[in-house]
Amino acid sequence: MILAGGKSSRFGSNKALALYQGRPLIAHAATVMAEIFTEKLLVTNTPEAYAFLGWPMTGDLVANAGPLAGIQAALNKIQAERAFIVACDMPRLDAAVITRICRCPGDWDVIMPELPGGGEPLHAVYHRRILPAIDAALARGEGKISRLLAALRVRTMSAAELGLADDRPVPFANINFTRDLRDLP
Repeated sequence: MILAGGKSSRFGSNKALALYQGRPLIAHAATVMAEIFTEKLLVTNTPEAYAFLGWPMTGDLVANAGPLAGIQAALNKIQAERAFIVACDMPRLDAAVITRICRCPGDWDVIMPELPGGGEPLHAVYHRRILPAIDAALARGEGKISRLLAALRVRTMSAAELGLADDRPVPFANINFTRDLRDLP
């Protein structure tokens, strides 16, 4: 599942459609995700902007509630018990890393990469059973994923567990500013 519902306010325009290596950022994510998963879904409130992908789409159920509303929409729509959810602005996704996250043993609510400042919630596996917690948080007006995660059983995976070498670019780095895109090798 790819989330493409953000305002891109720090970027200045729709970053999902910004070009990287001649293709929109979202196309990079969609290509990698399509190689791994049979069930695909794009969560967006502007489906006309992404028709070129040919993906099934759904919109947020709660307007202006950020990525947590996108996770809610995805989990409501999928057939599977779990979904790998990624942001549209991650052009360096790595299929092997995603597969390791998806195959992590245990009965976790959320599984995500561990970063120096915490986990990366927009490159993670979410179990459908957390929908009531998401619904309740959004009903209270709480859109922060970090607050929700504090109440769930979360498994973070280290760089070593994910097979990431120190000299390799981080596959879940996202683009927030135009300089982030410009500085990508």
